[in-house]
Amino acid sequence: MKLRLATPGPTEVPQRLLLAGAREIVHHRSAEMEALIDEINAGLPPLFGTGSPVYTIASSGTGAMEAAVANCFSPGDEVLIVSNGYFGERFQAISRAYGLTAHVVESPWGTSISPREVADAHARHPGIRGVLVVYSETSTGALNDVRAIGEIFRDTDAIVVVDAISGLLVHPVEMDAWGLDVVLGASHKGFMLPPGLAFIALSDKAWTAVERSAGPNYYWSFQRLRQFYPMSSSSPAVSLLLGLHESLKMLGEEGLDAFRERHAGLGRAAERALVALGFSTFIQPPHRRSNVITAALAPEGIDTGTLLKTLSVKYGVTVTGGQAHLKGKLLRIGHVGAADALDLCAVFGALEMALLDCGHRFTPGTGTGEIVRTVHEGEN
Repeated sequence: MKLRLATPGPTEVPQRLLLAGAREIVHHRSAEMEALIDEINAGLPPLFGTGSPVYTIASSGTGAMEAAVANCFSPGDEVLIVSNGYFGERFQAISRAYGLTAHVVESPWGTSISPREVADAHARHPGIRGVLVVYSETSTGALNDVRAIGEIFRDTDAIVVVDAISGLLVHPVEMDAWGLDVVLGASHKGFMLPPGLAFIALSDKAWTAVERSAGPNYYWSFQRLRQFYPMSSSSPAVSLLLGLHESLKMLGEEGLDAFRERHAGLGRAAERALVALGFSTFIQPPHRRSNVITAALAPEGIDTGTLLKTLSVKYGVTVTGGQAHLKGKLLRIGHVGAADALDLCAVFGALEMALLDCGHRFTPGTGTGEIVRTVHEGEN
């Protein structure tokens, strides 16, 4: 049985990238590695919309989030945290761990944060050193307007730190033009790679914050990243860098516009298919939906925990459910990275069989048919 990943990450890794990562290891201070790193370092900044360097570290995405807090702030600093899901809450936890004073702008899970509420919170807390926000909140499928938030703080001393770990590539990120100061990414989303690499881009304003910070750091040190650049400050994940080099080639061959349109089309198709099967779309207008995943509430009588287990054990398909209070209620289908319409048809074919196993009644082919119709409409 072929196993399929339809999660927000890790994603399916194309054979081409697996083979690139299976090449013989090269020494991380060799001339061969230096040439490889030079090409990677040239290819990353345009994807972030910046003229600044993008630093690559061996880490999960959470490591990049922690590194941003550790380097840009000092214990006791006030920060504004934008929270509308699990990863906004993670920024809160990291900030508390580093002794920051966190003021939280919250909105319910399944909504996008209002930039006006962020501006109002800044007016109440004018002494903040920064604002931390998740671009694509994969716990719910909501997309936050980081462009508008960047504009709020452009002419202030506060820096804007953006977790773009899932949103990068799938949605536009124009770091310099939007006034964003720290943008974070990771390998296991749009880059189509296994987990293990994180990416960090910093503006000049962010470097001022780094130089002012009194927080302790070593492995996470941005100063060390800058000191050793273009090479790594510590032993890098060589095999993943070999895969990243190939990933950048694949992204260049498809083109970012086509990459984004493919993800938008998959999002439309998945949403329509879930609705046709009796699910309810979790992100409702005027809130913005991410094209990384499609989240929907299950039909009455269907426990998504049971559904997920059936999908995995019987059909070899892994999708994700809800977190926290949404466990057993929410289904999150990931279609990020190398996924295409045929992959989505396979996932929904398995989903339909699992739904029948769980006692849900509908006309078989309803969901897959909606995918075929939506994709065909988009091509004509």
